[in-house]
Amino acid sequence: MDTIPTSLPAVTVDLAFLHLVVSQVCHDLVSPIGAVNNGVELIEELGANPDSEAFSLIAQSGQAAAAKLQCFRLAWGRAGSSSDTRLADVRQVLIDYFAGETRVDLQWTADPIADGLDYAPGALQLLLNAVLAIAQTLTRGGRVTVTLEPTDSGAPFLVEAAGQNLRVPETLPDLLAGRGRLTLDHRSVAACFASILGRALGVPLTVTQSSPDVVKLAGRLPILSFP
Repeated sequence: MDTIPTSLPAVTVDLAFLHLVVSQVCHDLVSPIGAVNNGVELIEELGANPDSEAFSLIAQSGQAAAAKLQCFRLAWGRAGSSSDTRLADVRQVLIDYFAGETRVDLQWTADPIADGLDYAPGALQLLLNAVLAIAQTLTRGGRVTVTLEPTDSGAPFLVEAAGQNLRVPETLPDLLAGRGRLTLDHRSVAACFASILGRALGVPLTVTQSSPDVVKLAGRLPILSFP
């Protein structure tokens, strides 16, 4: 009698397939969540009291869900790997995403030069996942700072998380550098995706922890052209 495995075996999955799966999930959920937000607006127009606790909770939940879906669509879906995605798009979805995460303060100043560059397909998706991965280390909240310094050979970036009691998995530096694996759970999805994208793009990613309250992730985004 054949032995029945107790868990699914590890398999290699094409990155394009993962993109399509996430795109489909986000596409199917956007419409009903958008309907919730439209319903809230309609109720407001009909003269309901928008200051009521229940009404406020519905509105905030709908907006937060829509922001998360938009972020996940770019982070893990096909749209984020497109060369049509702009840096300003990535920054805005992260601003909206963290607006619902009161424990995290995102600091990312717009740079006209960085915003105007054409990045290689998947490069901005890599940056987005890097930000999400570093934000996961903030167990008690804190600040995430993103900086880019574009040059004609690429756009070096630095993502820094600062907060008390950071939770940095011991295997995270090796994973992002392409030297190891991290046990996959809901907190490590972005880190694993960043690792996959980094390897596909040939972008080394480094993680350093200069103090118990600060961790940094650095890399270089490939660009198609420089003005």
